[in-house]
Amino acid sequence: MAHFHVKKKRGRPYLYVREIARVDGKPKVVSQVYIGSPEKVAALAKGETSGEVRLRVEEFGALFAANLMDKGIDLAGIVDSVIPRGPKETGPSVGEYFLYSVLNRMVEARSKHSLADWYAHTAIQQIRPTDISALTSQRYWEKWERVSEEDLSEISRRFFQKVAELEMPRADCLLFDTTNYYTYMASKTPSELARRGHNKEGSTTSARWAWGYWWSGDRVFPCGGEPTPATCTTPSSSLR
Repeated sequence: MAHFHVKKKRGRPYLYVREIARVDGKPKVVSQVYIGSPEKVAALAKGETSGEVRLRVEEFGALFAANLMDKGIDLAGIVDSVIPRGPKETGPSVGEYFLYSVLNRMVEARSKHSLADWYAHTAIQQIRPTDISALTSQRYWEKWERVSEEDLSEISRRFFQKVAELEMPRADCLLFDTTNYYTYMASKTPSELARRGHNKEGSTTSARWAWGYWWSGDRVFPCGGEPTPATCTTPSSSLR
């Protein structure tokens, strides 16, 4: 909740607008905006302004919509149900790292190294408060180390199960599609998925892999999927 906060510097009061939200169950200052000295605040109240006016622009609309889409699915909750928080684990959970990465991908994809800086210029603290300083690439990959292949398969299963509960697809009209992605893996790197070959970017030397989706033909949304070798063009037995 936003409120006025007074700080004293060398005996003089200065006014700030401060917002506090619960992060990890504890009250935390998530936003603090400097308003000014008593004289400046009085002038603003009277409508007296002079000099330049500074505005701070933050990403809000798309991020708000992306978070709203997650309300019914609860991606962080799904991930955390598979990989619960450790006894001494602090900061965002594994599921929250998943979610904040997904929200960024939906709005304006950035590298994990740039994630904290990107969120610092958004209204995330008004949408879904978090400790932005913890969203570093090092912490992200530390969390990712806890995710096994079996965990990822179970997360995917629960995710699509939830999607099906919210938007039940018609079983008489399902479409299968594969999209391939290239990597920078060496051709000799052992991999059950990555294969050399042509991809959409035009490269024929990069190792690539594919993701197979089942799509609902009547509502056009994915209702199942899994990674497949890049040369696969038909559903695997698990997708069938």
